[in-house]
Amino acid sequence: MRTFALFPTVVPALLALVGACSSPADEPDHLQQPALVRNYHQDAKAVLDRYCTGCHTEGGIAHFALSNYQSAQAYSSLIRGQVESGDMPPWPPSDEGVPLRYPRKMAAEDKQILLDWVKDGAQEGDKNAASRVTIAPPEQPLPPRADLVLDMGVTYSPNKSLTDDYRCFVIDPNPSGSGGMPEEAWVKAGVVKPGNQLIDHHVIVYQVNPGAAAAVKKKDADEAGPGYTCLGGPGTSSTSFLIGWAPGGVPIRLRDDEGMSIKKGSIFVMQVHYNVHNDNGKGDRTTVDLELTKTAPPYLVFQLPLANPEALKIPAGDPDAIQTVVAPVSFVLKQLKLPGNELTIQSVTPHMHLLGSQVSTLVGNRPLVHIPKWKFHWQQAYLLQEPYVAQGTENLILECHYNNSAENQPVIDGKKSPPKEVTWGEGTEDEMCLSFLGIRIKRPTP
Repeated sequence: MRTFALFPTVVPALLALVGACSSPADEPDHLQQPALVRNYHQDAKAVLDRYCTGCHTEGGIAHFALSNYQSAQAYSSLIRGQVESGDMPPWPPSDEGVPLRYPRKMAAEDKQILLDWVKDGAQEGDKNAASRVTIAPPEQPLPPRADLVLDMGVTYSPNKSLTDDYRCFVIDPNPSGSGGMPEEAWVKAGVVKPGNQLIDHHVIVYQVNPGAAAAVKKKDADEAGPGYTCLGGPGTSSTSFLIGWAPGGVPIRLRDDEGMSIKKGSIFVMQVHYNVHNDNGKGDRTTVDLELTKTAPPYLVFQLPLANPEALKIPAGDPDAIQTVVAPVSFVLKQLKLPGNELTIQSVTPHMHLLGSQVSTLVGNRPLVHIPKWKFHWQQAYLLQEPYVAQGTENLILECHYNNSAENQPVIDGKKSPPKEVTWGEGTEDEMCLSFLGIRIKRPTP
């Protein structure tokens, strides 16, 4: 049944008389269906629940909740600005790179629904009306089986005198025995379970090789309180990256034919970055579930750092300083003592500090992961949808951009610092140009 707009004259009466004899082709162009007005319960709520309320919930890491109409309406203008800019939901990679697993980017049609809702006045609508929006759930792997649980063992309260508190906790899976892993195993999947998302900003779990276990335990013993300070990493190169978490992160599951090796006698270090601005005084006790197998997989996965620390120099005041790191694939294969003429990459984890503005990890001219607007507080490992095979004739390239202008300096003790030359280092005011590449290799047979 058609609905006709009404004129403020006697014309509608005449139209009503002749309407029964008129065909649809006789209808004036201006007699159209009324425009759809978006409201919270039928439209915006489904979009917010899909993309936002994982963090923007009561007790979550975000500064405010978006889990009901009152809160969503109060922040509707902010929602519009963040969605239009692409800053929220947080998914820094651009579409220039290869397809990635577990994306958080908001679909264009869902973005438009939110923007239309705000434009239409952020109305509530009927809470009993059915939703007009159907959104596919986020891509997520199967939760891991908890074969090995890594527990900090304490509830830690971050140091409020620091802007960012990076703390490493040593975890020995067999402290009462000979120490370390009782036997070799392979990680198939894992999930980090943050103990307090209001202050947990990111978590990285490292395997520490048996030969470095004593030195790491000494670092823990030499510093007062639980764990030890560890901006940038666990403080030893004899480690391998196992699993990480950032707000909105999901469990990691490798392909059926892959695994990450854990050597007999290894221990673990859990690095947690605490955001002290949101400290609610309840402390944190984060745990990690790892799904293990004792059957060696056909392929192993390990992390290859791509960096050139000695060459990193960012001039004072430079608004777009650039460091480019180039590593021929043939050279990498030789250094890793890998056979053949191909290097297979299955993940990319870029890393910079506060001055970073954009970063790209490429093979030749092909970006794997390109982040056009770097955010220090949104860092994670990006798993490629399909492993990327780099040829021996190509180059691995890492390009880091930095804004070291006077306007982009950190505020310390209430005062903006003057620009200075910045080099490589683990401190907050230092910088890094680093990208971990997840390398997939065929497991060597004895």
